[in-house]
Amino acid sequence: MIHEHREITTTGDWLRWRRAHVTASRVAALFDAHPYLTRAGLQAELLGLAGEVPNSAMRAGNILEGGFPAAVRIDGKPWNLVKSTTYHWLPEHRLGCTPDFWANDDGLLQAKTASPQQWEAWHGHPPLAYTLQTLCELLVTGRQWGVLAVMIRSGGYPVHYYDVPRHPAAEERILDAVAQWWQAFDLGALAAPVSPEDIEALVDDGTHLDLSGDNELPVLLAEREALKATHSDAERRLKEIDTAIKMVFGQARTAWLPGWAMTYATQHRKESVIPAKDIRVLRVKRSREEADALEETDA
Repeated sequence: MIHEHREITTTGDWLRWRRAHVTASRVAALFDAHPYLTRAGLQAELLGLAGEVPNSAMRAGNILEGGFPAAVRIDGKPWNLVKSTTYHWLPEHRLGCTPDFWANDDGLLQAKTASPQQWEAWHGHPPLAYTLQTLCELLVTGRQWGVLAVMIRSGGYPVHYYDVPRHPAAEERILDAVAQWWQAFDLGALAAPVSPEDIEALVDDGTHLDLSGDNELPVLLAEREALKATHSDAERRLKEIDTAIKMVFGQARTAWLPGWAMTYATQHRKESVIPAKDIRVLRVKRSREEADALEETDA
C-alpha cells in the first residue's frame, strides 16, 4: 500500500487536496453515521459545490486543540505529543487524512471536544464516527496505535481517553466502502449507504457498558460517595491526632498517663520484593457537571 504525504503550507492547498479524497473526518458519512455530514453533503463537497460548514463544535475544537498536550502531561500519560502539520493520503484508494497529533514515534492522537450535554447524550462513549476517523488515520498514515481523546467543555476540562488499535478487518471494511463510494461517484451517482452495524460490531470490543437503565446503581453510588467522604474525613483526623501524639513523645519510646499506655518504638522491617502483576482498579467519580451543580446547590 502506497502512503504519501505533503507539508501543509496554506489552507487553500489543504482544502484543494481534500476535495480529491474521502477524508478520515468524513468517512463516517459513507455509513450514514456522521453527526454533521450526509452522503449528499459529501458528494457536494467533493464536487466543489459546497464547502464545509463551520459549527460550534468545530470552533470549540479549534480553540481547545492546543490544550491537549498540557492535558496529557497533567494526566500523566506516557505520550510525547507533537502537532501534525502534514496531509496524508493513499493514492490508489483516494483516501486521505489530517492527523491532529503524533504520539511518540509510532502512534497518533485524535482530539475531540464535547459539551457536557453531548457527553451525557453519548452515555460516556464517543460515537462511531470518531472511532472510524481514528481508525482511518491509522490506516492512511501507517501508524501502529491510536488514541481518541475527548475533552469535556466544563469545569476542569476533563479528558477521556480511548485506545484505538489497528484493526485489519475494520480497515478492510473502510476501504471497501470507499471503493464503493468512488465507483458510484465517478459515474455521477450517489453511492448507497454502507450499513454501520457490521463495522460497529467489529470496533466495539464490549468493554464499555451503558448502565443508564440500572435502577439500583445510582443509590449504591451515592451511598458509596457518602461513605468515602466520611472515611476520608476520619482518616485525615486520625493522621492529625497521631502527629500530635508523636510530637509529644520526642525521643521517648514509651509513655503513660492515667488510663492509657503508649509506645513509639523503632521497628525493623525485612526487605521484600513484590512481584509485578496486572490488576483491575475500580475508580468511580461523579461527572464534573453534576458535581458543579451540587456545589452550586450547597452554596
